Amino acid sequence: MSGERQAVRAERKALLSTRAELDRARVALAVHQIKVVIAPVPEADRVTRLRPAAAILAGLAGSFAGAPRLARWLRVASLALAALRIVRAWK
Repeated sequence: MSGERQAVRAERKALLSTRAELDRARVALAVHQIKVVIAPVPEADRVTRLRPAAAILAGLAGSFAGAPRLARWLRVASLALAALRIVRAWK
């Protein structure tokens, strides 16, 4: 009887361990899918082409509007774009 109980307990532990591993894999997949929606992988050539222009525009806007104000507006714009990506992917 004792050996049977230990075998049942060992099977149950193995099943729980497998279920926990499956749940972790599902959560990791969900997190990956959310990351892809929020921050898609940028194209390398496009980034290298647009980075200098963005730096010049940020420098000019920072000198005209002030760095703290520009930082606040950029933060709001990035949150708005993330929300837009989520809404588009939700459909």
